[in-house]
Amino acid sequence: MFKILELKSMVSEPATEVGRGYSTHEEALAAVKRYLKKFSVSGHNAEASYWWARDSEGLRKCWIANANDEARV
Repeated sequence: MFKILELKSMVSEPATEVGRGYSTHEEALAAVKRYLKKFSVSGHNAEASYWWARDSEGLRKCWIANANDEARV
């Protein structure tokens, strides 16, 4: 199982789960891409290990994690 985690700010707020659990990495990847389409500005790092979006609330960072892993920033 995989999940999408989102960090909304750099203040010591824990990452939150976006959506629901996904059975494959490919499903989670498609879901994070759909999620980011609602933001006007978004992108990803060169390794595609995380995605970012900017909106009126500031910068957000999203990544796919194994559902058994603890949230890491």
